[in-house]
Amino acid sequence: MQDRPTAPELLDSLAEYLFGELRPEVPAEQRFKVLVAANICAVVARELRAGEDPSAADTALFRDLLGMPAAEIAPGEADSAAESLAAELSSRIRAGELDERQPELLNALREHVKRKLEIARPGYDANAP
Repeated sequence: MQDRPTAPELLDSLAEYLFGELRPEVPAEQRFKVLVAANICAVVARELRAGEDPSAADTALFRDLLGMPAAEIAPGEADSAAESLAAELSSRIRAGELDERQPELLNALREHVKRKLEIARPGYDANAP
């Protein structure tokens, strides 16, 4: 365990500096690149804070949609488990194997996308119906 500031805190500080202090000081044609760098720092900080929880939730969701029993995920394996299950789910969707479960599938995939947006763009769905 590292002392404070933590990695997410360092990234938050860097994002604040890039956006708040550096961006106004750089030439106008470079400001977008500084903004992108600040956003990258913020996203990585949120990913670090979230840990494996989003991938573990996706793994459980995808296993359920695929009709697989729940299974415990070894530490450090949630990302790869979610990725392989997402590939299997995508394959079955393309093959039309889940067409009869479309309403359930759409609700589950909305849940998945919402989880991704909480990391990539918090507050994105704040005004959604």
